[in-house]
Parts: sequence; C-alpha cells; structure tokens
Amino acid sequence: MNDQQSLFDSVLVPAGEKPNAFSSVPDLIHLIEGWRATLNDLDGPGRRWLVTPWLTTRHADLLGSVQKGDRLLIRGHASDFLTGMSDLRAVKAFKEWGVEVQRLPALHAKVYAREEAGQGVLWLGSANLSNRGEHGTPRGGQVEAMSGPHPLTSQALTKLESLWRDSLPLDFTTIQREIDELAKERERLNDLLVNHSASGVLAVRLSFRLLTGQYTMTPESLGHASSQAQANRVKYPSVEYIDPDISQLAQQFQNFVRLERRRLNNLLEAVPGIRGLFVLRAEDMELVKEFLGEVEQQARLRFEKQLKAEQAHLRENFAHRFREAFRQFLTEKRQHVAQTPEQATLPALEAFDDYLARDPFRISAQFFIPLVNQDDPDDGLLQAMQQVRARQRLL
Repeated sequence: MNDQQSLFDSVLVPAGEKPNAFSSVPDLIHLIEGWRATLNDLDGPGRRWLVTPWLTTRHADLLGSVQKGDRLLIRGHASDFLTGMSDLRAVKAFKEWGVEVQRLPALHAKVYAREEAGQGVLWLGSANLSNRGEHGTPRGGQVEAMSGPHPLTSQALTKLESLWRDSLPLDFTTIQREIDELAKERERLNDLLVNHSASGVLAVRLSFRLLTGQYTMTPESLGHASSQAQANRVKYPSVEYIDPDISQLAQQFQNFVRLERRRLNNLLEAVPGIRGLFVLRAEDMELVKEFLGEVEQQARLRFEKQLKAEQAHLRENFAHRFREAFRQFLTEKRQHVAQTPEQATLPALEAFDDYLARDPFRISAQFFIPLVNQDDPDDGLLQAMQQVRARQRLL
C-alpha cells in the first residue's frame, strides 16, 4: 500500500481477497443500523478504539465490551455539552471504566475498532456513540448506516494513532470552565439581543410539543432518491402524532394552555393571522421564559398519568391515520414504492413511541428581533408591535 491510498482503500477488501473477486466479497454496508452492530466485533481481547464526535450513551461499560486501557476520542466542544450533543456524565462514566478519553475539535469521523497484535477489526459509519445512534432506525430520529467488519490493517492503525497524538486529554476542570464561559457568553449575547432591539420590542414563536409533532416519511425510506422526489414533485405522507379531535388529553391540554396563556395577556400581543407568534417588550423576555417553564412543569404533573392511560389508544389512532395517508399516497404516486402501508407503519410507530418518550409537554420559545414591512399598514406583525409600543407609553 502506498501513501496515496486512503483508509477506505485499506479496509474495504476483506483480508485474503483480491479486489476483483467480487463474487466472494460479503456485503459490508449495513443500512438502518447504528453502533450496536459493532459490539460482537468489539468484544474480545485487545484495545478498543471509539472515535465519535458526540457521546451521550452511558450503557454500563458499553454492554460489557469496553475495558480499562481502551481509547475514546470525541470532539469535546464546550458547545456540545451545553446543547446536549454530548453528555459530560457519559464522559465521566467512560473514565470511571478506565477508558482513556481525549478530544479533537475538528473530529467528524465515526470509527469503532478493536486492536489486537497490531491488527484487528474495524467498523466505519455515520452513527455517533449516542442514544440516537444506537440502533440507527427512524425511531432515534435519524437513519444511520455502518460498514464492516473490515480488517484493521497496520496502516489504518497508524492513522488512528496519529489522530490520538493530535488530540488533547479531556480534563474535567478545563472543560467545565469552558462550558461556564460559553454559557456566560451566550447570556451576554442574549442581553445584547434585548438591549439592541431597535424598538425595545421582540417577537417570540411558541410551539407546544404535544400539539405540533408530526411524522413525515423520507424519500429514502420508500426507495426513492431525494433528487427524484424533487424532480417528480412527490409529496410524502406527513401525519400528526396526536389528533386533538379524538384525544381527550389533547383537548384538555389545549384548554389548559389557552387558560394559562391568558395570564400572559399583559406581556404578549398576538400577531394577527400567524398562529403561535407574539410580540413583547424586550425587558419582559425573562418573565415570559420563567412563566413558560412553570407551565411546562404544571402540564407534566397534571397530564402525565392521563397520557399513559391514553397512549395505546393514541398509538392505534396514529397508525390508522398513517396507513390511510399512505394508501392515499399510493393512489397518487408517480413511481414504484417498495413498501406496503403495513410495512411503512412499523417505523412510523417506532417514531411515535420515541416522540411520546421525549418530554411531550415541552414548550419551545424562539425569541428574535422582528423585521416588518413598514409600507404595509395591514402587516400583522407591525400591528402587534404598535400595540406593544402603545402599552409601553401607558406604563
């Protein structure tokens, strides 16, 4: 192998096979599979290499495969931990298991390997060592693919060693300081947003997770290419997870939100014609955020038991509505679809279960500086801003 060959060149052909012996080459591409597909090959003697930009999983010593002396390389940005892309508790768990942990800010590769006597086995793929990347199915919110097992050649091992030498040890004191500094910087920028809004007015878009979530099939899940879908103007089934017309929970939650929202009438001005969009005084932003946090907590305490009681009924109704939407899609399709409604419903139900498991009472609030069309007196955003300014003058 010369220096011009890539890591892929060195690992895609199984050991002992010639590159042109296609008939005996196994299928090395594993679609809709995540990092769990690598576990059988990671289990055994030798050192494990876990290369993943983001880390959230805290499986007990990675289901028995990880051992003292293994190596974990992550991106390790402070922003990763602040946003939840990585979990500092997961890093601490790996450290407690005796794993060496380092960080490389430019890392984007996902490599899972076991080194034994200078060789070993290697997997490549798209899945991070995260909860969402474990199975690689739509239930995790994204479809993954893994490639392996490949022989871990000495050349590939040399490249892994080179990455390790270029990385830095992950020190908890240092990373926590970086996280705290970044949090303070974001708070400072948040203050700038408030202080420099041109008119002392902000806009906020509110979204209530329980009432707005929906599942949309992807072109790839139906055996289509995205380019084909765009060229043929194909629209894929998109179905709300919960139908408020059949759910007593959804109706009660809507009423609850409506009543609670009235308590903000003195802070928020609804924008005519745009559902969920409001205008507020810049100095009231923290009050609104605090209030929404209280509403989230009240909703969980009030409706979690009812959600569990209704979940089977909601799931069955979602499956029914999805199958109907899929059958309608089949009557309008312009090209072959590989799945039946029953087959397509299985991943949709996985997505439904995942959706309800991830804080369905969450309220999303996006604050931004409103830009309006000053030449249009009927602009709803402009009207709401004028109402807030008038309210300011009265205070």
